[in-house]
Amino acid sequence: MSSSLYDILGVTRSNSCNDIKKAYFKLARTHHPDKGGDPEKFKEMVRASEVLTDERKRRIYDETGSIDGEHVESFNPFQGGIPFPFEININDLFGNMFNQVKKGKKPAPTIQTINISLEQFYLGYNFDIHINRQNFCKMCDHGAKSKESCKPCNGRGIMSKIIQMGPMTMQTSGPCSECQGKGEKITEICNTCSGTGFLQEKRALSVKISPGTHPQETYVFSEVCSDHPSYERPGDAHIIIVEDPNDSNFKYFKRVGDKLENLETTVSISLSESLIGCVVQIDGHPGYDEGLFIKIPTGSFHNNKYCLSGFGMPIPGNIGKYGDLIVVINVTITPSERSLFSTKGRELLLPLFEDKIRKCESESIQNDLYLIH
Repeated sequence: MSSSLYDILGVTRSNSCNDIKKAYFKLARTHHPDKGGDPEKFKEMVRASEVLTDERKRRIYDETGSIDGEHVESFNPFQGGIPFPFEININDLFGNMFNQVKKGKKPAPTIQTINISLEQFYLGYNFDIHINRQNFCKMCDHGAKSKESCKPCNGRGIMSKIIQMGPMTMQTSGPCSECQGKGEKITEICNTCSGTGFLQEKRALSVKISPGTHPQETYVFSEVCSDHPSYERPGDAHIIIVEDPNDSNFKYFKRVGDKLENLETTVSISLSESLIGCVVQIDGHPGYDEGLFIKIPTGSFHNNKYCLSGFGMPIPGNIGKYGDLIVVINVTITPSERSLFSTKGRELLLPLFEDKIRKCESESIQNDLYLIH
């Protein structure tokens, strides 16, 4: 060929492979021998297209200006009727699933939830999580101490083949079966990792929970998961702390407030204690192992709420500062209290409240109400 391959197809070095394919197809419509074209010129066009649409062959041609000695499997453009002279790359058809998969940046994080008791949230808690991870072996290349270029595919990882499909003749490219599309073969495995390409490592992740930390707090440990050949960097580990469902204290106390700085609990008292007042012991408070004693005021009624300042949860970032304890009153009435209140209690209270209760002189008053429960 006396002319440049680019000149034969009427393209330049800056044109992409797709541009060159399009130029070839356009010329083939008019210069094909079946259309009256010159067979020798058409052969040159086919040869130019084979070289310039193959990245490796094109690079060699651009660097050396020669294609002599380069083995190219070709076909007779006149064989089998109407030819179909272009190359199909199996990797292109199937999204580079064989050997051209682009690595992701980082896999999704590994998430682990840890149950924490109310006392641990209150006092703070430090613990270690021990993990086993695998690292890429630094002594080898994916398990190989030494490699060599695959001879059947000349290190390309791709083999070409001629396929006859009815009147069409196609040259297809697919992964090399000898090297599984890698372009190289292992000649000696790495003794350090026994050819696996990975080494095992034990590691401890230290989690430090400050007093008053909120549930669902997430502790992020960057790139501590195992190395993976599909990703450029190892994944992160996310440790999420949650309220322990087996901790009975969460049944009696719940964290409330905009910053969950307060503790709320319900105290059950009798009717007598509701009217006169009493002292109750609150057990399970994380700051008081022997119980917290509080005085319930006289006249405390059902669903009343009282606040005891400074007896809630520690406030993160404010040493010595605590939220409040909210006490909700639940009044229960025993049958004996009800009987006593309806007799002697009424007599004692009547002089105090007689002028404040509703009365009616009608003779049609219904007196048949009865207690359901």
